[in-house]
Parts: sequence; structure tokens; C-alpha cells
Amino acid sequence: MELSKVFHGRNSVLCDFKEESVLYEKLANTIHIDGKDRLTTLQERVELRDYKPYFETDSLRRREHNPLGMLLFEVTEQCNLGCSYCIYSGDYVNERTATSRNMSFTIAKKTINNLIPLSKGNVLMGFYGGEPLLNMGLVTQIMTYSKDHFPSKEFTFSMTTNFFHGDKHIQEIVDNGVYVNLSLDGSKEVHDKFRKTKAGSPTHERILSNLRKVEEYCPGYVDSHFFIISTCHDPNDLEKIVQFFDENNFFVSRLNGTEKKGKVQNRDSFPLTYDNTHLIKNYQQRVLKNEDPRMLRRIFDQDLKTISLRDKAIMPEQLMLNGSCYPGKRRIFIDVDGIYHPCERFGSRLPIGSVEEGLQQPLIEKYIEKFAKIRNSLCRECWAQRLCTPCLQYAKDPVGEISLEGLSQTCEGKRKQLLTALYNHITLIKLNRSRAEDYVKGINPLFERG
Repeated sequence: MELSKVFHGRNSVLCDFKEESVLYEKLANTIHIDGKDRLTTLQERVELRDYKPYFETDSLRRREHNPLGMLLFEVTEQCNLGCSYCIYSGDYVNERTATSRNMSFTIAKKTINNLIPLSKGNVLMGFYGGEPLLNMGLVTQIMTYSKDHFPSKEFTFSMTTNFFHGDKHIQEIVDNGVYVNLSLDGSKEVHDKFRKTKAGSPTHERILSNLRKVEEYCPGYVDSHFFIISTCHDPNDLEKIVQFFDENNFFVSRLNGTEKKGKVQNRDSFPLTYDNTHLIKNYQQRVLKNEDPRMLRRIFDQDLKTISLRDKAIMPEQLMLNGSCYPGKRRIFIDVDGIYHPCERFGSRLPIGSVEEGLQQPLIEKYIEKFAKIRNSLCRECWAQRLCTPCLQYAKDPVGEISLEGLSQTCEGKRKQLLTALYNHITLIKLNRSRAEDYVKGINPLFERG
């Protein structure tokens, strides 16, 4: 990337860019392009301003009365794979490991009876693990019970699965219209390095074989109902992952990195040689040629939109906790014991109630207040304060609930992403402003099919 010699301030960031320099300052959410000397002087003036707006919670609290949107069931803690980067691999402090425990139908039924009345209209039910196909009997019971006992609701079902045993459950999946979030990390070479059975056998070929069997049973179902979740564990594999999915007709909904917080063992180590300059250039060229960037959208689109469509007003005295949903409203994650949590990404460390006690409002209020205090303490001295919108999960503490330390461990990576977006924005605007503006307007965070 051609942004270099970055000077970070609390109110601004100054970068060299080819023959010019670039200054972003948060006070007016403005980007300046000029000579280095002039912008250095401007940055010095901007940094003298002691203007520290705070994050308020009222706008988030107003969502307390929103209807419930998703129920996410941890139907089992079992898994048939032994992925080296899995958060449940035993390599992470304060995270559970894979066990033989399953959720009972009694817990699932009580959860449905207690929480479905809090929803309105369509309800999404998601099934997680472990590997949910290892407890497909419970999944089927939940789908049948929900439709039978709440006929006025419209249910959408999904599951997040490695699909290694998918061939055994094709009929139940297709007949119930289940949307499948499938973990597939790219080519056989990349995928099989980390996603193996517990005995160490590769899994890529069997998963693709199972997808072909789904197509044989119901042509078009993979294209309409399967979403690929790809994890890039080794940064040096990123270009191979992009190439694989660009060349194959899979719909990739997410491209994730692996969790770094709380890792106590390092089974995998990688040379720190990765440079994504080629991918950035490729992305820019596709945008300017009016070509679909395809997988590169998942890497660069959302941050580009954040930079390009930022609010250009003077910084207000109060900022909203944008990026965070109200715990227990947009979604509730129910673990195998019937404990409620705000999100599946937290696992079982942030309880907000249980199947026996219901939702506990004091716990929800505690987390909201704590998150606001964390952001007010950490973010007010950061130039990216108005551009960065972390959700509660970003503040997950390596060993506890949420903390300033937990959120701070995400900051360096996010600032790098925003600097890349700043570089993309400047380059595209300089080369073809109208094309760049049209492209940004068309960015959809859901990355819809078609």
C-alpha cells in the first residue's frame, strides 16, 4: 500500500501518499490532500484541540422495546473435526473445549415458549455447535415444534456447519428450507491444512462431494440456500482464498480471521511476510473498470463505504454507540444448559438470563453501561473515533466478560483497515470520481446474491 510514514494523533492521522500527503481529522470528519509541510502545520493545530465528545447510551436503550429477531441454539458441544484454529480447541484460556454434551429438548422447548412471544412476524432460528449435524434429531424437533405451536409466526431456519456429515441429512435440510452457513476455507490445499478430522484426515473433498449430493437431490439449492464462511488462518493464504472463490460459483457471506485473544498455545506459526498490496490494486482496478470485485468486496467494501460516506458535520458533543445491538433484542444465543447470551460469538461468558429465570434486565443494563465506559475511556483519544463502530463482542475480554483491554486488542487492526480504506478512497476518487461515487453508493453490507 502506498500510504507510508503514518503519524497518528488523538484527533488526526497524517500519511504520505506518492507526491502528496493526506490528513484525516475527526473534528470535522474531513480528508485534506496537500503538501507535507502544510498538512503537518494543520495537524499540529488540530492536535491542540481538546474536544472530547462522549458516547451516550440513550439511543441504544431505546431499542429495548424492539421485537426479538433471532434465536440461536447451541444444540451440541460435540464436533467431529479437530480444526487447529478452533476457539474450542483447548488453545484458548477461559473457553470451553469440545465435549459430548447436547442440549435437551426440554430446554429447547422452554426457550421457544418463553422467547417466541417476544418476536414479531418473521423469526430466524439458527443452530450452532460444536457441529449441529451431530444432534440433527433435536434440530428437527425444534423446527417441527416451533411451526406447530406458533402457526402465526413465519420461521426461517439456518445452521452453521462443517457439513462433513451433510449427506446424511439432505432431506431434512431441503424439506425445511434450512439456510446453511458452511465453513469452507478455499482450495483443498488451504482448507485441509487446518480443517481436518480428529484423526487428522482431510475434509475438503468430502464436503464438496456432499454439496454435489445436495444439488442432485434439489438442483439450485446450494446456490440459493448455502452461504460460505471462509476463515483465513494464515495471512499468506489470503490471495489463494480470493482466487479460489472467484473461480468457483460459491456465495461467500463472510471472510474471517482467527481469534487472537486469549490464545495460550501456538500450534501454527506463519512467516510475517504477507503484503496485500496486490489485492488492493486488483480491487481498485476492478472498481474502475466497472467489474465486480467479487471476493475482494468482503475485504474492502465496508470500510471504503465508511470513509467515503462519512458524516461531514462538526463532531457533536455526544456520539451514539453505533455498531452495537441491544443485548437480547436483535438475537439471543442459548447454550446447551439453557443460559442466554447476547451473541454466539461470545460463547458462554456473558449471561443475560436463562430458560428458568428469563431475560435479566439488570445484567443487560450493566453490560451497556460498562461498554459505554470502555469506549469513553479508550476511544476519545483515537483519531478513528468517528469511523470505528465496534459491537459489544469486540470488547470481549481474553479471560473475563468485556473490558477496555479486550477492546484495545482490536484497535491496531481496525486502524490499519481504515488506513487501507482511506488509500482506496483517495486513489479511486483521483482516477475516476463519478465511477468511485457510483460504486460506493451500491455497496450493500449484506452482499446480496445476484
